[in-house]
Amino acid sequence: MTSNERITITGTALAAPTVSPDRIAEFGVRDERSQREYLVRIPADDLGLFITRGARVDIDGEAGWTVPGRSWRGEASRTLVQAQRVRAGELALAA
Repeated sequence: MTSNERITITGTALAAPTVSPDRIAEFGVRDERSQREYLVRIPADDLGLFITRGARVDIDGEAGWTVPGRSWRGEASRTLVQAQRVRAGELALAA
């Protein structure tokens, strides 16, 4: 039996989510601290946000398998995250 690691990511969406026929939304996120890329999956009905490329997001979920990148396309390997919650990240505004 394996257990997944609980994880919280604060980062930037690499693309808008795509929704599969089984209603799973999936999109890439780059963590702002580690610069690692994650592939976030969440039921589309639970997403509740409009996410575009470059949007700041906060993700709570469980990290699982690593999806290998396609080197010929310049893609990094990404860890799959089954999200329980996705929130819009706070914008940092300079005064």
